[in-house]
Amino acid sequence: MPNTRATVAATTVCVIDTQTHALAARAMRLSLTALEFADALFLSDSGADTGGARHIAIPPLAGRAAYSRFVMKDLLRHIHTEHVLLIQWDGYVVNPDAWSDEFLRHDYIGARWGFHEDAHCVGNGGFSLRSRRLLEALQDSAIDRFEPEDVMICRDYRPLLESRHGIRFAPAGVADRFSFETTYPQSRPLGFHGLFNMWLFLDDTEVADFVAAMPASVQGSIQFLSLAKNFIDLKRLDAARTLLEQRLRAFPVDTQCAAMLDSIKDSSDQRAAVPPSRNAPCSCGSGKRFKHCCGQVDSTPGALMAPTANPAALLQQAMADHQAGRLAAARQGYESVLALGADAMAEHYLGVIEMQQQRPVEGERRIRGALAQRDDLPDFFNNLGLCLRAQGRLEEAVVEYRKAVALLPTYAPAWSNLGLDLHKLGHLDQALAAFDRALALDANLTQARFSRALVQLTLGDYAQGWAGYESRRQCPEYAAGYRLPAMAGSPRPWQGEPLAGKNLLLIAEQGIGDSLQFIRYAKTLADQGGRIGLFVRQAHVAGLLRNVHGLSDVYVGEAVIPSCDYFCHLLSLPHRCGTRSLAAVPADVPYLEVPIDSRTNWRRRLDAVPARLRVGLSWAGNPSNPDDRYRSCSLQALTGLFELPDVAWINLQLGAGREELRSVPRPILDWGDEQTDFAETAALMAELDLIITVDTSIAHAAGALGRPVWILLQHSADFRWLLDRTDSPWYPSARLFRQPRAGDWPAVAADLRLALAHVLC
Repeated sequence: MPNTRATVAATTVCVIDTQTHALAARAMRLSLTALEFADALFLSDSGADTGGARHIAIPPLAGRAAYSRFVMKDLLRHIHTEHVLLIQWDGYVVNPDAWSDEFLRHDYIGARWGFHEDAHCVGNGGFSLRSRRLLEALQDSAIDRFEPEDVMICRDYRPLLESRHGIRFAPAGVADRFSFETTYPQSRPLGFHGLFNMWLFLDDTEVADFVAAMPASVQGSIQFLSLAKNFIDLKRLDAARTLLEQRLRAFPVDTQCAAMLDSIKDSSDQRAAVPPSRNAPCSCGSGKRFKHCCGQVDSTPGALMAPTANPAALLQQAMADHQAGRLAAARQGYESVLALGADAMAEHYLGVIEMQQQRPVEGERRIRGALAQRDDLPDFFNNLGLCLRAQGRLEEAVVEYRKAVALLPTYAPAWSNLGLDLHKLGHLDQALAAFDRALALDANLTQARFSRALVQLTLGDYAQGWAGYESRRQCPEYAAGYRLPAMAGSPRPWQGEPLAGKNLLLIAEQGIGDSLQFIRYAKTLADQGGRIGLFVRQAHVAGLLRNVHGLSDVYVGEAVIPSCDYFCHLLSLPHRCGTRSLAAVPADVPYLEVPIDSRTNWRRRLDAVPARLRVGLSWAGNPSNPDDRYRSCSLQALTGLFELPDVAWINLQLGAGREELRSVPRPILDWGDEQTDFAETAALMAELDLIITVDTSIAHAAGALGRPVWILLQHSADFRWLLDRTDSPWYPSARLFRQPRAGDWPAVAADLRLALAHVLC
């Protein structure tokens, strides 16, 4: 019979595996069945089964760090073709028709990371195509950090690889046609990665042999339980039972596994809804196997499975649409399931869609409806908590997370969510314990690691807090802010190397207040003999930042930044510069100046205002900040201040909130139309006697200028303001006024009035 496999030109398919030999051989066998390669290599300490590839003996690789170093530095000598397709036991070719020679135009393609939204979101290395040019470039002596290898290649060292070696990374659109991992596909890509994705490709008849070949380390992983959960959600209960029983044999005291197994023991009514094995005759009577009929994988874009009238198959299709981000199709699928009868899972996932589409009240209603049918699934309680959080009902949300972890004590995401809301409620010790529990269960839970760091920083534990704060760059909500600007040359991430005679580019991140607070380190770095530049995305603050002590250059916009030796994100400086205690905070203010000629106009105008005190006022932050509803107050809440005599109030509120000026009876001087950028606002602030503001960029500008500033803080204040203090180690000229209870701005206003009256005495 002639060979009908597509041929992949000048490409080696390769497995590197010294721990999961049998499964790696399976992945190789499936990939070789799908496509014909120029060469096939099985790099392992055992050649008992290579899946049809040539065996090359290598020493055992002890863990991910050893694997990463091998891939980056040692793989080159084994690859003699132009490209290598690197596969793993849990990532291989599943759709050979998706192969395109276009892939060979790139030096690296891997699945897109869903938690990174910037230009450096490609990609995962578990199923990846790499050129020999890339492998050669990785021998550069400047590349001396290895773990995890895909992150090092695609993010940390990507600027160096592109600028010095001309390496071409595939764009996200090409990556989506090539593979998927955390972001589900819109069509049918060539391959995939991730044990938790196996539900799409593993027949029920294969599950027992597949699980039996797994080493205990895999059976004990979070991904293993995620796969079991996916099978339960799809009502493929025999497959789920096989996984859970095997894990319980390997780990007899695993309470989470035991609880999941108990939840499916009495499920004879549900078993009737289980879709048939993909190799069994289809129930529609066509005479075809299920996988070639109603269970067929659709070849049209935007679908993984063809819909059927079977509720379980409909649910599986809806879940696939949901995980791929096709929310309209998923909604229609879940509603089709419910049209055939009550289904707690479909009801629950409809609630999740409502939550995703910013309708938490409707999401709460749906999920409570699901809980009325089944109250034994921890996901239902966890997602109900998220709906309540979105409504600001944090105490109620905490109750639901506790129900989730009571059902499954090893449910790491629910522990993390519990910690988040306990933190917001001010229960820091309990929050820290919840994050510790989450990370003990899943060390890769980045959100928990970052959130724990925020608690540590709030408690003043800077030694651990700033180190943990580095994990922010892997958090989905922050990832988009860490795209690198266009830089000439081959800059390296700065890890604290000596700076004498070197150029270091600082990259601003997050909000303007963060830039103003942490740019203080520019002087410390310049004092080491370095030339310090800054890239900032908000153009209207660039003029002000040019006056920071120690800063030589400020860049903004899309132009390519001149060559430099190193780059570093701004909020990594406390960690890199060794700020391990409150006493080590560089608090020499002012570190920001406003040129005297910029201040002259404002001094003249303020001198014409008849009052003992000229006080600037800002009461609201950026409404796009998720925390803004807690940190901002209304101007109406502060009107009692305006009754004090001999005080001239000057508006510093620009943008959102400024319209409230019309609501107060006493006039507030408003020169906002003349404040064309932040430098002009700072020039006005530099001439005021006092600035009163909520926690926004005005507070940081005042502190950086060394001006007297009173800062109004929500009950659970941001980490930088620490706990129960009226002063700040970051800003010696600041005085803090805190809510005694959540939302109690009237109490803050009363404290402000007393303090201001004392100043006027």
